[in-house]
Amino acid sequence: MIRIQPLSLFLSIFILLAGGDDTFDWSSITPSANLVYSPCFGHFQCARLLLPLDWPSENGSDTTSIAMIKLPAAVSQDHATFGGAIFVNPGGPGGSGVQFLLDGGRLLQSIVNIPRQKYYEMISFDPRGVGASEPRVDCYPANNVARRAKILETTAAGALNLSSASFDFGYFTARALGKRCEMTNAHILPFVNTASVARDMLAMVDKVAELRKKQTIKQQKTDVQSDMRKGDVSSDNVPRLQYYGLSYGTILGNYFASLFPGRVGRMVLDGVVDSDDWANGPGWLTMTQDADKMMELLFEGCFTAGPWVCPLRQPSDKSPTDISNRTWSWIKARDAEPIEAKTPDGSADVLLRSADIRHLIMKSLYHADYRFVTVASQLAEAMRGNPEPLATSVLRMFGISDPSDACTIGNDTTSTAPTETADPYNAVICTNGVDVSGENSTYWRSYMERQGSISTFFGELVASARLACAAWRVRPNWSFKGPFKTPTASKDPSSPESNRPAAPLLFLSSKWDPVTPLRNARAMASRHPGAGVLVEGSMGHCALGGGYVSKCLKSVVSEYFDKGVVPEKEVSCKGTKNPWSDIFHQNTAAQGLMQERNRHHFLSV
Repeated sequence: MIRIQPLSLFLSIFILLAGGDDTFDWSSITPSANLVYSPCFGHFQCARLLLPLDWPSENGSDTTSIAMIKLPAAVSQDHATFGGAIFVNPGGPGGSGVQFLLDGGRLLQSIVNIPRQKYYEMISFDPRGVGASEPRVDCYPANNVARRAKILETTAAGALNLSSASFDFGYFTARALGKRCEMTNAHILPFVNTASVARDMLAMVDKVAELRKKQTIKQQKTDVQSDMRKGDVSSDNVPRLQYYGLSYGTILGNYFASLFPGRVGRMVLDGVVDSDDWANGPGWLTMTQDADKMMELLFEGCFTAGPWVCPLRQPSDKSPTDISNRTWSWIKARDAEPIEAKTPDGSADVLLRSADIRHLIMKSLYHADYRFVTVASQLAEAMRGNPEPLATSVLRMFGISDPSDACTIGNDTTSTAPTETADPYNAVICTNGVDVSGENSTYWRSYMERQGSISTFFGELVASARLACAAWRVRPNWSFKGPFKTPTASKDPSSPESNRPAAPLLFLSSKWDPVTPLRNARAMASRHPGAGVLVEGSMGHCALGGGYVSKCLKSVVSEYFDKGVVPEKEVSCKGTKNPWSDIFHQNTAAQGLMQERNRHHFLSV
């Protein structure tokens, strides 16, 4: 989360898998209170659904238009193998579900489908305030130059540390940003809270069922009720949510299940955030508990692989500790001797410090099984005197480019395109968590020290991102603080009982996750009676983050959506052992899914 702007990582393979056009004019769709799909992006269908902006006061006239996208099932909805709709949220918070489904929908669909037995349509959406949904959270409306200037200023601030100059600059920079966002977005900020998004999702589930019923009647089916019972509409004709949430999407799922347990059909939560830490604590104290251990394991893998495979290893190294000490010492020295670099187009000079490099390393941990190899190579090259590859990766991560790129035709500084920014991210984390806008610098120094005690290498980075809330005074119109739990699920998933989930929840995690450790999945599962836990034996953010989708994971997940059955005991699936293992080459498509997933990751940068 450092420079407070979401990561942007694209992989061309996923654009090919999506099989659609990469542009679409959302203004061509008239927002409607009814769900009306229009063809979009080639083989997809899109809609703009009008919903109340203020759910607790539904009689109000203000609305939000939610951009929805659907990847149709491989069979028609009246086919015996049609399994209904599965909603997907990629996390963020503030991530575009539309973009995620475009780039990763087909692969995720292939994971949940059971050939010749069950086929699902996939639905996602841009949450209120995000992307193509309107109104959008935008702290720099129609002023791209000002936004680019702020990016450079925030990058200059870097991660917090205890030095007076660094801390004060970062602290007051964050306060200024919070005040600006409040000034420009007062009309939307109170309404982008997670409880409201969960209520939006409930409305979307109802609208999907309503549309399907209309289409069924139109097709003059002889047994409307029977034809309606397609997974997302239960035997009692109550529409229920089928859901796959990743990272922050697990918070959204936990909110939904806790608020509306009787509307849960199937729910998979992958890369689990501790919802109590999110809603009630100082914030993110349960995130990086395994990050330092991951680095230790990565250096062990490097040592074992040898210098001919891992360039960070030197022939004289006696243990992984030698690699670790040398690497971190070199990184720390960059504060006294920063790397001099240029923007990718060579138009501007930039100094890169240790926080920037640690930031890049942490980003690589989100998909460590295949990304850390590249970063290790770039680090080794920089330590030998050639910092250009490393500097280029850092600059691209931060989105630093030619300032003229902020100007459109005629040197105009305005733009109406829904570009992805950190503004919705900050809005969600700051309006949902505990109000810290009145805390002084002493509080934030203590918070930074506490984060540093959890992760020596990355604690300051997490503290820097949370600092965005230092002057965020806007509070949510709907605040839900728990309890985050559900009643015991229905005895028979095919005959769900009222006010109970149709099936137990299913929690997924990689074995080593830099920001949503396995212990979070276990802790949250304990709140939901009968919940299942699956551990993918990989390194990366979410069970799908290791770049390898095991047959074990696919089998458990697809059976769960089909039958509503979770494993009786925690299941461990075989994944990658270390970044230099060749196992991830067996499923390169999974890398594409998680690179798109990490555009919206919880520890947004």
